[in-house]
Amino acid sequence: MHWFYLIAAVFAEVVGTTLMKLLVSGGALLQGTLAAIAMIGIAYLFLGRATLRIPVALANAFWEGFGMILIALTSLYLLDETISLIQGVGIGVALLGIAVINYGHHQQGETR
Repeated sequence: MHWFYLIAAVFAEVVGTTLMKLLVSGGALLQGTLAAIAMIGIAYLFLGRATLRIPVALANAFWEGFGMILIALTSLYLLDETISLIQGVGIGVALLGIAVINYGHHQQGETR
């Protein structure tokens, strides 16, 4: 169940960021800001639930990395933005970082 909360936190963050961009671009600065604040608040509630069972470093790495990937894909496909080669490399490095943190977490659990 804790992984469900973590994935829900990621999706809440992505929805909030996307709504903010769409609303603010349409001239609704207040509504976009309020939507982002509400969704980020929900994301943190889910993240807090997830960290009851998942170590904070692992949860945060997953949340930020997976969220960044989904935001990049959302901006590419829904918002007609582009991703440069260097940004793509950055996303790859972030994924590598998440994998290293996850590996370290599992390795640490084996030594206990």
